[in-house]
Amino acid sequence: MKKILGIIVLLLAFAGCNKIDKDSFRISGQLNNGESKSLYFLEMTGQGLMPIDTIEIDEKGKFSFDYKYKEPSIYVLMGNENDYITLIPQKQEDIIISGSFNSLSSTYSVKNSKESELLHQLNQQYIKTNTVLAEIKQTLYENKYVSNFEEFKAELLDQYNMLEIHQKDIIRKFLKDNKGSLSCIIALYRSFDNHYLFNLNKDLSVYEEVYAELNKKYPNNKHTIGLKNLIDDAKTKAAQDSISTQTKELANKK
Repeated sequence: MKKILGIIVLLLAFAGCNKIDKDSFRISGQLNNGESKSLYFLEMTGQGLMPIDTIEIDEKGKFSFDYKYKEPSIYVLMGNENDYITLIPQKQEDIIISGSFNSLSSTYSVKNSKESELLHQLNQQYIKTNTVLAEIKQTLYENKYVSNFEEFKAELLDQYNMLEIHQKDIIRKFLKDNKGSLSCIIALYRSFDNHYLFNLNKDLSVYEEVYAELNKKYPNNKHTIGLKNLIDDAKTKAAQDSISTQTKELANKK
């Protein structure tokens, strides 16, 4: 009987050690080729990425990290500056990551975090689009000496434009399906061939719609406030440009 009670006490103690605090979240997992390496945990802020901690991976490629939850925010788990994943943890989530350390962004999977899983879906689509984009560019390069190059180039340009429109439609649907999610911040800033899919000036209404939904759910969140400031700055600049244009037009009429 004493032996059984001892085992129970040990099991309870073990469970207590692994319990996530009610005001924290946990990120753990296992990465191939990650044995005895380090991951860097950072937070996205209005001033850029803020380093939080370094996570050591053990000799089996496993890691575990608990962090105090303050407010909904966007975090980055980085192998190096060119290879990272984005996460949006919620309180008491036990987030599990798997993949390859050498190609984290293209191989990772994530469990037990709804917002982070949305970002993973977005990332998978982004990879597909960039693969097709790379193929278009490679085809153009390989055929730069063909006799009908200009005609060939025009056809590829049509494919390029259609791909951009397709990707933009995907992001629009994502924003519509996930209103009020911080993942919409990341979706809004998605790029295509080194330019934003949604231009702050041309697509201001899209930014305003995302802000309106975030403001309902997270009115005091730094990411919501940051988006509002961005929108306000864009409106101010547009108004100044309009006044400048009108002033020039009046001057030319004199």
